[in-house]
Amino acid sequence: MAGRPRKKAAGSKKVKPSGPASCAVLWGLDADGEKGAAVRAVLREMGVVARTATYERLGDAAGAFARLVGFRPAPVDYAGPAPECEEFVLLCGLTNAQVDEFLARSREAGCVVGPKALLTKTNRAWPLVRLIDAVSAEHAVNAS
Repeated sequence: MAGRPRKKAAGSKKVKPSGPASCAVLWGLDADGEKGAAVRAVLREMGVVARTATYERLGDAAGAFARLVGFRPAPVDYAGPAPECEEFVLLCGLTNAQVDEFLARSREAGCVVGPKALLTKTNRAWPLVRLIDAVSAEHAVNAS
């Protein structure tokens, strides 16, 4: 029967990939510290993966931490100055509702982190150290 459209088999519908899982990149919030453990517990309850940024990886693009397509860790370990900011959270791939939930749960758990940012199209190519420094400087200006 030429000319008749075929029915697609069940389950053959094309599905758009969901992209990388939502995650939070943590600087200065070690898992063995009280605040770091509390922040990780909040993220775990929300189903958000926590990734620790180490000094050696501060030169990696923020998008590499989020495992975005086209972003890879820097080929050479970072060797510059450490950020003056003691703690920082970069939220990647969270909806506005999830960000609000993270903020509320952090307040409830007593583990509010000062400087934090959302991964954007603008900052995803920035080295993490640059992002931390920029956000912490902005946070200091707004706090005064």
